[in-house]
Amino acid sequence: TLAVVIPSYQRTTILLQTIEQLLQQTVAAQELIVVDQTDYTDGDADLLALQQLADAGKIRLIRPQKASIPAAMNRGLLAAESEFVLFLDDDIRVQDTFLAAHQQAIQAHTQVAHVGQILQPAEKPVALDPAYQAGVGLNRDMHFAFNASEPAEIYNCMAGNLCVQRSAALAAGGFDENFIGAAYRFETEFCRRLIRLSGVPFYFTPHATIDHLRYRTGGTRANASYLTSRLPDHSMGEYYYALLEGHGGDRWRYIVGRFVGSVVARFYLRRPWFIPVRLLAETRGLLVAMRRYARGQALLGSADR
Repeated sequence: TLAVVIPSYQRTTILLQTIEQLLQQTVAAQELIVVDQTDYTDGDADLLALQQLADAGKIRLIRPQKASIPAAMNRGLLAAESEFVLFLDDDIRVQDTFLAAHQQAIQAHTQVAHVGQILQPAEKPVALDPAYQAGVGLNRDMHFAFNASEPAEIYNCMAGNLCVQRSAALAAGGFDENFIGAAYRFETEFCRRLIRLSGVPFYFTPHATIDHLRYRTGGTRANASYLTSRLPDHSMGEYYYALLEGHGGDRWRYIVGRFVGSVVARFYLRRPWFIPVRLLAETRGLLVAMRRYARGQALLGSADR
């Protein structure tokens, strides 16, 4: 059995279109769970439309008060009753055989998780480049192209088209709610943790495809651009991932590389007046990551969650 979970934030118009596509599949999901973190005004038409779908039994609607990507995914994971849970972005376009392709991947492979193909705007499927396997340690499979046209075993994932065996994901503690803001690298950390538990890599299937629309507002784009923001939300995830998953010199090479690379990026070489802002954001991000790492992960069942 398969449950679909869609976390959403300030994107109800496109979310309703995504739901409509999922209700017209050739193979239906047993559950369609929407975790909508939008703060609506009274009488909002989009909220009424969502509520009508829920009242008709077409979706299950969960409305947390606090917006958090990993927390929303954990809410969906806990609410689901199916054997597998498929997490999807709220701004996608899919064919009517999309869920059937995920069901086929579940039946054909023994992995506890798989990722479907993700086409960003203007992207086309490309041949699988074996060079993605060149990275090691923290960088392993970081350059895997999720628009690849061939199946593969991978040690990285994207959460917008991610299918997991519910019991395995729960046993691993679900998603770490210590990640903040856009929760950068939270899915990669989850991937590595689940692989250690299961002993097998994730599977990539090019047959279950989403066109990711990258909707211009809401979601992770509800916050200011990290390039010009002094907030630690974006950089914190990178450092926290390195502290959790790195060891010895690999960990600190990754952290130093991130810190230096973020400041000498082309954007700042062309706009040097933003360099002090970036230095502040990176410093704050590293400090937040170190504090949260020292406190311990905020997993399902942990005291800090």
